[in-house]
Amino acid sequence: MIIKYITELLFDHECVIIPGFGAFITKEVPATLDYVNHSLTPPTKELAFNGQLTSDDGLLVGYVAQREGVTSTEAAKMVHDFAMSSLAVIEASSVLRLDGMGVLSRVTNKDYVFQLDSELNLFGDAYGLTTLKVQPVYRKETYQNIAVQIATEQKEKNTPITAIDEKPEPGPHRVTRHNYKWFRAAAYSMVVAMFLVLLGWGADKTDSRFASWNPFFYASPNEFIAKHIGSSIFNVEPTVVLNIEKVGAMLIEPETEISYIENVNPELLKPVDDRVYYIIGSSLKNEKDAKRCVNKFKKQGFENAEALPKNDKGNIRVAYESVMGYTVAIKRLEIIKTENNADAWLLRKK
Repeated sequence: MIIKYITELLFDHECVIIPGFGAFITKEVPATLDYVNHSLTPPTKELAFNGQLTSDDGLLVGYVAQREGVTSTEAAKMVHDFAMSSLAVIEASSVLRLDGMGVLSRVTNKDYVFQLDSELNLFGDAYGLTTLKVQPVYRKETYQNIAVQIATEQKEKNTPITAIDEKPEPGPHRVTRHNYKWFRAAAYSMVVAMFLVLLGWGADKTDSRFASWNPFFYASPNEFIAKHIGSSIFNVEPTVVLNIEKVGAMLIEPETEISYIENVNPELLKPVDDRVYYIIGSSLKNEKDAKRCVNKFKKQGFENAEALPKNDKGNIRVAYESVMGYTVAIKRLEIIKTENNADAWLLRKK
């Protein structure tokens, strides 16, 4: 009876927790095409079991109470009895058969393997769909055979396409005239370039200031200055003399210590990561279940727990808290996964 209610909840919920025993978690799998066996499998849901999620979120107990028409206390006792009997079977044989769902096997104390019944499809949108056998289509004629057949038919009909295969009649011979204008342009460009080279060479030998303008000798005016720093073209007497003694406010006392700016930590120059991340603890379909889950997280000490708006699939994600920055979010996620929920995950705010 409890198994039936668990199966019904898995159609609409991603996670169903059996208090004191574990949780069943679903994952959507798209339709697959098997090219080897020529079969098309409809979309479905994979089902996994996590033995560490044992806290009561009220979903299963509330559903049992509603379906059975009993109080929450009586429903909780029914669920508890089912969990204890299931644990006893697992401890005894490490294998638990859930009629209508599948087989649960324990590999280690914390690891479980669940095999879903092949006839059960928890994906509601694919209800009633079965695996479809697809027969491959083989073409007997190759492309070359089809091309030959088309060409033969066109020849027999004497259509304009046939004329393509026939050799055209030779026309009058055309004399091609070459255009030599670009030769003249290239010759003029070479003459101008040689003139500029000779002009720059002469200016450089005479220590002229115009030599710094020649790109064939210097990459920049600074290179020209570096080479001719000692020549006569730079021997120009200054026209303005600054009397330092009269600028008393700008003088530096001999005893004055000069302080130097320390190197700035490159980590401080990195842009601040202002992206917001949510640490998600559960994903539900019902708003009442989401509010119940938020209250549960707040009782655990997460005062900023909140339920996010529904996504495109109609799921309501319940977050323990929101954190700014990816590095801080990862650290908080590891702490929550260790102390509270091993299945918690990150969701970045758009």
